Amino acid sequence: MSGGAAGASVSPFVSVAEAGADARPVLAHLFGADYSARAITPQRADLAPNVVRAALPRFSSYDAGHKTDLADWQVVDHGDAGAIRAHTWDEAFGLIERHASVALESGAFVVGLGGDHSVTWPIASAALAATRRRTGSDTARLGILQLDVHHDVRALDHGPSNGTPMRGLLEAGLVLGGDIAQVGIHPFGNQRAASQYCDEAGIVTYSLDDVAERGTDVVARGALLSLDGVDAIHLTVDIDVLDRAFAPGTAAALPGGLTPRELLHIVEVICADHRVASIDVVEFDPERDVASVTAYAAANVVMVALAAVARRAAHPN
Repeated sequence: MSGGAAGASVSPFVSVAEAGADARPVLAHLFGADYSARAITPQRADLAPNVVRAALPRFSSYDAGHKTDLADWQVVDHGDAGAIRAHTWDEAFGLIERHASVALESGAFVVGLGGDHSVTWPIASAALAATRRRTGSDTARLGILQLDVHHDVRALDHGPSNGTPMRGLLEAGLVLGGDIAQVGIHPFGNQRAASQYCDEAGIVTYSLDDVAERGTDVVARGALLSLDGVDAIHLTVDIDVLDRAFAPGTAAALPGGLTPRELLHIVEVICADHRVASIDVVEFDPERDVASVTAYAAANVVMVALAAVARRAAHPN
């Protein structure tokens, strides 16, 4: 990949085959969680990984605001999990979890490109296992920081869907309720039962009104502070957290969501925290998109996250 419209530059993105011959240090690993068969509203988010990959070259590798150049690093692309070809959800989840586990093996930062939001469950499961291997503790805790207008705690009566990942993680015993923080919850985006479930589970929530009243910096840092007892954090970004005007390529965005600038600043603050080990970007449906607006938004999230991680790597203490 090159700098595309943003200007020629050396691409940080390399394939697994190319990585061995590249002398640059590895910053992160990337993979596609190409699955959307469990979406409540029919969609083709399984097509998103390659569309986001194609949008990444529209951005320069250089973050002028922070003087950070991703071209100094490698981001190794492991391709897609192949979940799009799975016959059942448990087969798909197994493929995604194994692919995520390979990406997480080195201990470098990991980027997962969804896929609908159901894929967060197997990705987070792999992230928890990696955290416990790294720490040598089978009681190490993974925190989930979720940027989303929805709680995603629907009942699992009919199996997992893009409306159930947080409940799935809780009921599987992979995370504790108090180790989940949600930012961007829409005041009219959820049923009463979902809100009550979150309250009872101890999930920390920040609404869109909280963001408007307190500001992105305060909310992002507050969400991180609420996860002070965890050993690692997985950040999941549902692109429908954006206002519908900025994300036509997703099924469930609503008016009143975040602006791109607000989302990017929240991602930047969160990914500056050394505990944040992985991120997924989900719910982008290329077939709904207009003029690549949502593709670029998703790709920009990836670039901002990687730049924040690069600054962490440059200043490990």
